[in-house]
Amino acid sequence: MIMAYTASALIKIAEAEVGYLEKKTNSNLDSKTANSGYNNYTKYARDLKVAGYYNGNKNGYAWCDVFVDWCFVKAFGVDAAKRLLCQPDKSLGAGCEYSMRYYKAKKQLYSSPKVGDQIFFKDSDGDVIHTGIVYDVDGTYVYTIEGNTSSVAGVVANGGCVGEKKYNLSYNRIAGYGSPAYDKKAVPEPAPNPTNK
Repeated sequence: MIMAYTASALIKIAEAEVGYLEKKTNSNLDSKTANSGYNNYTKYARDLKVAGYYNGNKNGYAWCDVFVDWCFVKAFGVDAAKRLLCQPDKSLGAGCEYSMRYYKAKKQLYSSPKVGDQIFFKDSDGDVIHTGIVYDVDGTYVYTIEGNTSSVAGVVANGGCVGEKKYNLSYNRIAGYGSPAYDKKAVPEPAPNPTNK
């Protein structure tokens, strides 16, 4: 069986999460809408804690970058996600500023978007405060799927849901694009473990 580390595989995972609402407590994390609230509890942080992805538990904290990382882990597994996101073991990549630095250190940070890139946004002071996944680009707009946003136009850095957004390519709050090194071709998927019959 062949497995490819592609932008389309990532986007398929992210699209399935549109409509997910953050939770007011640490229950019903797998439901898209139950127990909704504004305390930043999500299945994304829970799952990455179980996987040992970060340097600690991120549930109860702003989760836009956690959502991006979760989509990569769900699509490709922990090791490939770290490689694609340029992140080390016990990553600080739940923070947007750190994630952007990881790409920059690997010379994979750009000013023009491609499908599958991680988009970064800054506030009026220039601090990197929000992120998402680029799912489409045309001559005018970049289209994103973001965690912890809302349907309100513009950057919403703590909005409570997974949603689709669009921004003019010249939008002054875009800080840059981290470009994962997706595979140019499919790679063999590991063989399954034999079972005893």
